Amino acid sequence: MSARQLLLLSSGTIFGSEFLQYAADDIKSFLTRNNVCRVLFIPYALHDHDAYEDKARKAFGKMGFELESIHRSRDPPHSVASAQAIFVGGGNTFRLLKSLHDNKLILPIREKVLQEGTPYIG
Repeated sequence: MSARQLLLLSSGTIFGSEFLQYAADDIKSFLTRNNVCRVLFIPYALHDHDAYEDKARKAFGKMGFELESIHRSRDPPHSVASAQAIFVGGGNTFRLLKSLHDNKLILPIREKVLQEGTPYIG
């Protein structure tokens, strides 16, 4: 088992700031020290995946990282397996969990993060 690389956030936005702005320095440091260039985004906690992806892409782009959204993947488990880092966006936990189950992603994410030590933000 590899060392766990976790950055746990309680919110994406603080009143009066842009999405993830309050945590941008910590996110950038966390991903940079783990040699990450591309982040796999899991937007399943909100209904409008495209809008959530746009918001996340802008935030990560400002930090210098590429973002790939899993909802565009033809093979979500493969996307998890090849991810350099995983960012799970917040919102409706029940919606998120249902989509993770429907797409058979619970075990692949668990293995990627806990066994391989892939950086996780969420």
